[in-house]
Amino acid sequence: MSNNAQIASKLNQIAALLQEQNVAFKPAAYRRAAQVIEELDKDISTYGDEKELKKLPGIGEAIAKKIIEFLETGEMEFLVLLQKEQGGISADLMDIEGLGPKRVRQLQSELGITSVAQLINAAAQGKLRDLELWDEIMEKKVLENAGRVDERIKRFPREEAKDDVDLLLKTIKSVKGVDRCDVAGSFRREKETVGDIDILLVTKSAQEVSDAIAALKIVRDVVAHGEKKISFDLHNGLRVDVRLVKADQWGAALMYFTGSKEHNIAVRKVAIKHGWKLNEYGLFDGEKIVASKEEEDIYEALELTYYEPRQRSGSL
Repeated sequence: MSNNAQIASKLNQIAALLQEQNVAFKPAAYRRAAQVIEELDKDISTYGDEKELKKLPGIGEAIAKKIIEFLETGEMEFLVLLQKEQGGISADLMDIEGLGPKRVRQLQSELGITSVAQLINAAAQGKLRDLELWDEIMEKKVLENAGRVDERIKRFPREEAKDDVDLLLKTIKSVKGVDRCDVAGSFRREKETVGDIDILLVTKSAQEVSDAIAALKIVRDVVAHGEKKISFDLHNGLRVDVRLVKADQWGAALMYFTGSKEHNIAVRKVAIKHGWKLNEYGLFDGEKIVASKEEEDIYEALELTYYEPRQRSGSL
């Protein structure tokens, strides 16, 4: 799940919980901000600081601070407090499309359901349809949406995913117009398990290549499809995010999407000490590009030793 999707989900949860408290105006503001973030064509972490975030439509100071908090800590304390105030409402269940606070609270109080796995089990047995706020159609819809969450949060052993990655790379490299292609993310960092697969490719024909990938036989469900990114599932539910970049951005993009987030933050702090800015597009001194074509160029410009992907786990 990308930063954009996670942050949008949390902002929507805040909106739903505030609406339960009959707070005026704020729920709509949080939903608007969530929509803006979902529709961004790049990861929200590349916007840098609060000042840059506030330039986005619908993002004010309070929401910008929450976004930065999530990027730094992986959580939004305001949401955690709202959940506690409303009886310890399950964050896992709130992440399922179609489940608002009332239904989540009902599931917890009447059936003791607090996890996605418990919900799937109960829905599969037809235990939800007779509840006051439910019917058979709603039960089926939520079961489908819960299944997608369950797939999304599942982690696969790296060795189990290796054949899929090899096939992905081989297949995508064979697509006309693909000039360069490699895997990024936790798989490239050689983590024992992976939640999804990040693929990076270089092309001069972004939309044509994206369309060709969407038509591949190995693609199951396309969930995002554009000239900068295409996301889909494989036969086993493993999510794949393919990002299309320009040749002169390859090094910066590969470094960014390889992670880890903690390592990227540490490297960005070094860039800031130089008076520069580092994001997925390159290392910049103002508008001037200092380095971007290869990862090694960026580490060298920052006077850092090159870190192998498996070493990129935290502070420098």
